[in-house]
Amino acid sequence: MENGQLVQQSAGTAFDMWQKLAFTLVLISSFVILYQSKGFSKFVGNLKFYGKMSLTNYISQSIIGALLYFPFGLNLAPHCGYTVSLMIGIAVFLLQLMFCKWWLGRHKQGPLEYIWHKWTWLGSDK
Repeated sequence: MENGQLVQQSAGTAFDMWQKLAFTLVLISSFVILYQSKGFSKFVGNLKFYGKMSLTNYISQSIIGALLYFPFGLNLAPHCGYTVSLMIGIAVFLLQLMFCKWWLGRHKQGPLEYIWHKWTWLGSDK
C-alpha cells in the first residue's frame, strides 16, 4: 500500500469516527432538550420501569427471541421478514414494559437484579 493511500484511509477512518461521535452528541442533546418539555418527559417516563429491570429484560429478550426464531422453538426465522420481526420486537418490548410496571409495583427490583444483588454481597455482613 502506498503512503498516500494509507494516509487517505486513516484520515477517512478518523473522520468517520468523529462524524459518528458528533451524531451521537446531537442525538443525546436532542433527547435532553425534548425531555425538558412535559409532554415528552411524560411520554418516555415509563421507560424508567424498563431500565430498573434491565438485566431481567436482556436475558428474557434472548430467551423469547430464541424460542420464537430458533428451530428448537417456533422456528419463525425463515418465515418472518424485517417488518414482521420489527413488529414482534415491538410487541415483546411492550409486553416486557407492562410486566416491569406490574413487577415493580410489588417488588423493589427485578428477579434477576435481586439474585445479582444477593450474589454480589454473598459472604459479607450486609
